Amino acid sequence: MRLKIFLTLFLIFGTAFSQSRKTLALNFNYVISAFVYPNVISSDRALRDFSNEINNWFGFSGDFKYEVTEGYFVGLSIESVDKTISDYLIRRVGNANLRIPIEDRYTIYIAELSAFFVAPFSSQKWQIYIGGGIGAYKGNFSKSILNLKSKIQKSPVNLGIHVMSGVQFNFTEKIGLKGELKFRDPIVEVESKFTDNQINYNGYIIQIDPSPFRTRVNFDTMTFVLGLVFSF
Repeated sequence: MRLKIFLTLFLIFGTAFSQSRKTLALNFNYVISAFVYPNVISSDRALRDFSNEINNWFGFSGDFKYEVTEGYFVGLSIESVDKTISDYLIRRVGNANLRIPIEDRYTIYIAELSAFFVAPFSSQKWQIYIGGGIGAYKGNFSKSILNLKSKIQKSPVNLGIHVMSGVQFNFTEKIGLKGELKFRDPIVEVESKFTDNQINYNGYIIQIDPSPFRTRVNFDTMTFVLGLVFSF
């Protein structure tokens, strides 16, 4: 008896799931800018509060949406955003001014759960939607001074919320193109340190602070998403 009830429920829900519309999208993402704080645990207050606005972050994402009922969707997206900044560390040794190459690389992994509502004036060809949800953000930051690279000590998962709106144009019943505008304000922090306290640059011994430093990235801006959508 229990087996019959289980099979009946399985067939009912399985049929409902198979009849509901599902989409899978592959996206290119552009983040306008982010504020980067090099060391928010520095003993120097000026350094703790110092930040740089870094523009033009790029990334890729994939998302899955499931139509719960007509016009209402839930979705999951996985995203990776990456930015590399090259510069020079200026040190004066004796009468020499040294320009030592440094590189900062910021990679942020994002997983977001969202709910969407399709506007009632949408058509089969054009769909306009709004939504929002919650996201989890984890950073993988590194700083390289010449050939010395920092090691991550702590990289906690940070939570944040987002809202979005978008439009999707369907070429056929199976393939479409979407444009999306997303607003979010996550804070991502990574604590790192150098495993050595000096480097050799052209015969000069340069001292490096081995103390831990914590870098913060804040996306206080808009993200543009362009994606290819597959419906099934």
